[in-house]
Amino acid sequence: MAAKPLSSVEHQGWGPLRSPVHETYPLMQIQAQPRPRTKPPEARREELMNAAQALFLKKGVGATVIREITDSAEVAKGSFYLYFSSKEDIHIALAERFHALHVGNLDRATGQWPGTDWGGKLGAWVKAAATGFLDDGPLVSMFFDALPHIPDKRPNAIGKHLEELLGAGTEAGAWFVVDPGVTADFLLGGLRGVVGDALTGETSASRMQVVERLQQLFFRIVGLPEN
Repeated sequence: MAAKPLSSVEHQGWGPLRSPVHETYPLMQIQAQPRPRTKPPEARREELMNAAQALFLKKGVGATVIREITDSAEVAKGSFYLYFSSKEDIHIALAERFHALHVGNLDRATGQWPGTDWGGKLGAWVKAAATGFLDDGPLVSMFFDALPHIPDKRPNAIGKHLEELLGAGTEAGAWFVVDPGVTADFLLGGLRGVVGDALTGETSASRMQVVERLQQLFFRIVGLPEN
C-alpha cells in the first residue's frame, strides 16, 4: 500500500500545519455575548408609565386595572409593584412627569428674555403655557379635570412656577401683586378654561388669538399695558 505523501512541513518534523487563530482562540471559546434579558429599571418604569397613560386616556383612570397596564407593557403583574405601590401612585408619577416637562418649557421660554423685561417674561410664560396645554389637551383634561383627581396634596408645579414669576416681578417693581399664590391659581384656572374652550370647539379663535387674549388678561391682572 503506497504511503500517504507528507507535506514539506511534516518532512521537516514540525507536524501538520495548524491555524494560529485556532491556537489562540479555540472554537469552543468563540461565542457571541448573550443579550441582556432585563432592561434597566428606568426603562422598565417608563414603559409602565407609557402603558398606563395610554390606557388612562382611552378608558379613564377609574376603569383601568393594573393587570391591563402590565399586559400592555408586557411585564409580569408583580413587576408593577417594584416601581409603584398602586394605580394611584402611577397616576401621580404621570402627573409629575407632565408638570416637569411643562415647567422645563416655561423655564426655557422665560429665560430667553432679559432679567429686566418682566412684560416679555410674562408674555412668554403665557404663550408657552397656552401652546403646551393646547398640544397636550387630552393630558390636561386627565390631570386637571377628569375624575378621579390626582390623589396628591403637593402644590401644582406649573402654578408654583407662575407664582414665583409673579412674586419676582413684584419684588422688582415691575407690577404689584398682593398675593402671588392666589393670583397664580386664578390666572392658571382662567388659562385652562380658555384652552378648554379652544379644544372643544366652543370658540372659533385661532391659536394665535387664544394666546393673545390670554396675554392681555394676564397683563391686565398685574397692571401692565396690554400692548
